[in-house]
Amino acid sequence: MRKIYLLLMVALVYSCSVEDDSYLEYGDTQALTASAELNEECSTVNAGADNSTTITVAQAEAIPSWDEVRKLYLSMLEEGVSRDGDFDPSIWDLIDAFNENPLGEFTTTYTVTEGDCSDSVVLTIYVVESLPLDPTCELNAGADASKTITQSEADAIPSWDEVRKLYLSLLEEGVKRDGEFDPSIWDLINSYIGPGDYTTTYNITEGDCSDSVELTIRVVADGSSDPTCNLSAGADAAKTITQSEADAIPSWDEVRKLYLSLLEQGVSRDGEFDPSIWDIINSYTGPGTYSTTYTITEGDCSDSVELTINVVANTSQDPSCDLYAGPDSSQTMTHSEAAAIPSWDEVRKLYLSLLPQGVSRNGSFDPSIWDLINDFNQRGTGTYTTIYTIIEGDCSDSVELSIVVVPD
Repeated sequence: MRKIYLLLMVALVYSCSVEDDSYLEYGDTQALTASAELNEECSTVNAGADNSTTITVAQAEAIPSWDEVRKLYLSMLEEGVSRDGDFDPSIWDLIDAFNENPLGEFTTTYTVTEGDCSDSVVLTIYVVESLPLDPTCELNAGADASKTITQSEADAIPSWDEVRKLYLSLLEEGVKRDGEFDPSIWDLINSYIGPGDYTTTYNITEGDCSDSVELTIRVVADGSSDPTCNLSAGADAAKTITQSEADAIPSWDEVRKLYLSLLEQGVSRDGEFDPSIWDIINSYTGPGTYSTTYTITEGDCSDSVELTINVVANTSQDPSCDLYAGPDSSQTMTHSEAAAIPSWDEVRKLYLSLLPQGVSRNGSFDPSIWDLINDFNQRGTGTYTTIYTIIEGDCSDSVELSIVVVPD
């Protein structure tokens, strides 16, 4: 009887063990199935392959804004990849790193996310002094060339196609005529204002090989001669602006345009600045004199002009003025909200939103919006305060605006 009882117990235990194992196997199958379904679902999220490009430091310095830097990185993504992903380090961090040391490797990880799925790709821009020639390429666009015509001859050119043919006539025999112009023929036509140099870079491409040549049409006043080295950059020029006007200049390109506006009509806008526009921006500390030497070159000939922007302090408050910038104001936001602000202009709009209705939005910030952005990139959380000043004639008034950034 005991033996039968023991046999029954053994059979019962074995039966329970089998049932437990079956349950565990079923549970494992469920987990594996769910995992497989998730992997299959996430297979549609693809950031593509890692990519890189190489540009010269001159090309990098010519990029005018945060948004254009962002577009350069996005251009390395494969077709179809979402352009709404996140960069780590951010575009601002990359710009700050470039300003500290312009030569080197600037790498970011770009991540796209859909629901619980994400994928990343590594994007790199190499900034070098100059690009080496590919010894395997034998493509040749020829030597730089120019031609001088009178203003009446230029005015008589009847169409876009004839302007294009004029530039193509400067090419050496055998050079392909189906290349690209930068600036385009339309841009050259639209920029025409009479006597002056109109230069474009003509680029030809075959496979991975390309070569460029600089073509210039020099327009001179009717009856003028063109003796050797009769090149003129014009007279030295200066302009005075207030600190509020200087602080409100939004980008590298607008600073460049400000200096170019000092040149006489007809002087080429393709010259070089010494110190560079970036150097001037980085040296800006408020009221003072900011001078640069602008040099134009044609062949063995060159000429220079000194261009100066004088920044003066804003007009002091007159007690008889009733101009009012409103009360001091502040706003609190999280670090992630602040980091997500995409551009200089949006930061500026955020501060302007703190002003009462009716207060002019054309005032100046001290510290500037750029200074506030750079400070945020270094500190993260904290209080970012600026003095906003409005001016009307001899009257001015200021208000303190603050953005308080707190941890998420």
